[in-house]
Amino acid sequence: MDELQMLRDLPAVANVSKDRITYSNAFKQVCVIRYLAGESPTKIFREAGLPPELIGYKRIERSVARWKAAVLKSVSGSSDMSNGEIITELVNLYVHAVTRKEKLDGIAGIANSDKANIGNAPHPLDRANVSGGVYIR
Repeated sequence: MDELQMLRDLPAVANVSKDRITYSNAFKQVCVIRYLAGESPTKIFREAGLPPELIGYKRIERSVARWKAAVLKSVSGSSDMSNGEIITELVNLYVHAVTRKEKLDGIAGIANSDKANIGNAPHPLDRANVSGGVYIR
């Protein structure tokens, strides 16, 4: 299996071309929350199946910094909040988004078994891994 196909098969990756990787919004959000909680960006990428030897250490650092800045702007409008306050706000937004989605799924008649399996990705509420509710570019 070539590297591009390996990347395409990862839940953390939304799209891959020869010169660009687009990460899923859920991965970006989980990555920022874990980073704010003190984890290494390299560790987060590696655990998502994205080896830094392939992605590039500097590219990982720049991506996380860009995503963090977007989260800070979308959550607080400034950088005055502590990491803990940002995580709390993101968890609140996540819970609201999940509740809304579950209601819409119920109305649409979508059963839990019909939902996509995201493999070995961590549960969104484990270790405050928030996905949803905050838009990150």
